[in-house]
Amino acid sequence: MRIFLPNLMKILTLPMLVMATASAQDFPPAQVEVAAAENRVMAPMMSVSGTVVSLNDSQIATEVEGILTTVAPVGSNVSEGDVIATIDSRLLDIALRRANAALKRLEADLVFRNQDVERFRDLANRDNASKSRLQEVIAQRDMVEQDVLDARAQLEQAQGDKNRAQIRAPFSGTVVARLANKGEYLNVGATVLRLVDTRNIEVALPAPLTIIPFLKTGMTVDVEVAGLNLQLPIRTVVLVGDQISRMVEVRLDAAQTNLITGTPATVQLPRGETVEGVAVPRDAVVLKSGSMFVFRVNDDMTAERVPVDVRQAVGLWVPVPTGIAAGDKIVVRGAERLQPGQSVALAQ
Repeated sequence: MRIFLPNLMKILTLPMLVMATASAQDFPPAQVEVAAAENRVMAPMMSVSGTVVSLNDSQIATEVEGILTTVAPVGSNVSEGDVIATIDSRLLDIALRRANAALKRLEADLVFRNQDVERFRDLANRDNASKSRLQEVIAQRDMVEQDVLDARAQLEQAQGDKNRAQIRAPFSGTVVARLANKGEYLNVGATVLRLVDTRNIEVALPAPLTIIPFLKTGMTVDVEVAGLNLQLPIRTVVLVGDQISRMVEVRLDAAQTNLITGTPATVQLPRGETVEGVAVPRDAVVLKSGSMFVFRVNDDMTAERVPVDVRQAVGLWVPVPTGIAAGDKIVVRGAERLQPGQSVALAQ
């Protein structure tokens, strides 16, 4: 069978020529979704990386020495005041009994000294004892009184040591690491475990010194963390810059969230003065062949292409200095295949 190539090429290129010469009006109406352009108060933004941190992240240490007998397992959720570790208290019990015995002995001695003072005072009043002897007895009584006070303090300390043999959680949280194991002998100040408060959390991030004038306590900023888009208020800006990085620390209040400590976050911070202008949703922007534009739906239900610059985007909105007015209908779905001047139909 013979095929004449010139004729075949004419047949193949004919539909392409027809499509190339067809105008946008020749396409059927495209189904699109629209959103209105808005007047918005915006500021140029910059992305900063931050981290979810806990307000209470402590390495709990022992206040008494001894053998570690119990320690809470990793992952335990504890409440403030719960026992999370214990120290062998046998020696502390002995010290407590000795302190108690010493106090009782001195209290008994004080009773005798008070009686002695009264006896010598009576004798001195009848000139049967010298005043110097009375003063000596009184001084001895006063010294015993001080010994009693010291013994009571030692008893209180011994009782406190006994109580501190049970290491209690200073706040509610989760045990995330055991830094000592059962059977180890620990000195005073030795760390036992790490406890992290998983409820009182913040987002901590560094910020350049140059944007401090645009950061205000209480203002909300956009945060992307763990796949979520949140708006969190600035709790504080620590106005002390690092000499090397030229950064300050910013803290965002995240107490009302369920974020996990240590999760990375991306925060949008203002880097310039706030301005007011017309903006369109970022979803409306089409990127094609190096160009950035949106489609506006005119009154005659045709699509008009308007250039924009997504690099000036502020969060989910893109400012448009010219070409679009507030209230204009902007295509946010179905713009990828639109042609300038093509008819459109609004999706129901």
